Amino acid sequence: MKRIFVVTGANNGIGLETSRALAAAGNKVLLVTRTEEKGQAARDNILSTHPEADLEIYAGDMSLLGDMKKVANAILKNHEVIDGLVNNVGTWMSDHVITPEGIETVFATNHLSYFMMTHLLYPALRKSPDARVVNVASNAHAYGRINIQDPGLSKNYHGLRSNGQAKLANVYFTFELHHRKPDDHVSVYAVSPGLVKTDIGLKHTSWLHTIAWKFRRRKGQTPAEGARTSVFCAVAPEAKGCSGLYWEFCQVKEVSKSARDPQLGKQLWELSERMCGIEEYFPLN
Repeated sequence: MKRIFVVTGANNGIGLETSRALAAAGNKVLLVTRTEEKGQAARDNILSTHPEADLEIYAGDMSLLGDMKKVANAILKNHEVIDGLVNNVGTWMSDHVITPEGIETVFATNHLSYFMMTHLLYPALRKSPDARVVNVASNAHAYGRINIQDPGLSKNYHGLRSNGQAKLANVYFTFELHHRKPDDHVSVYAVSPGLVKTDIGLKHTSWLHTIAWKFRRRKGQTPAEGARTSVFCAVAPEAKGCSGLYWEFCQVKEVSKSARDPQLGKQLWELSERMCGIEEYFPLN
């Protein structure tokens, strides 16, 4: 029986290549993309190299809690069991942008979507004998600082600051989820893809940030290379049960000092529950 994986931000870059690799290994992959059109383009791209790929498309904006609920409900309607969730979606913004729900866009997309989608799909994940949650973080967590009082950074916003905060939040979420989850057979991983040649620094950036990213990404890996650790943690037998760790290049790596404050991890979890309106993170059904 095929294993079923959900990949957010599946339409380009690391998400697309993660989806391609998982599908190539014979798994069913549920592509979560912002629009149906982006999903169809991703599906066609993967089928062009792997005609046998088993793919489904689920469209929703991962900066919006309402869309996350819509996507998760559609997935759960079609699939009682989910074997893996790759929280991969991400954005980078030079300007301070608030979503229609009143949340700063980078924090909503890069952190709250991980937190919320894992919560929403957990009832199906816990039904798998070897469920895995992969959170795509970054070495950018090293310069991150989490502002519990003002997570939207409304008083002191900068693209680098918001990205660092979100990537640090991914690491803390992984550690806290590991400690809180009620099921030993559900494993959670934070992964760093390394520097990758993607377009994340070109879409919502100032001209200066665009130039800086074009220059920096020249030294990066291909998206397929950047996806390797995500895929390894999602499917490799060697990674089974290795929960609550930070990975890079398919190996466990030490986190920065900024990610070693358990009290901050607890505070972030409680803040995230409030922002997402979650009363019970691990529902029985």
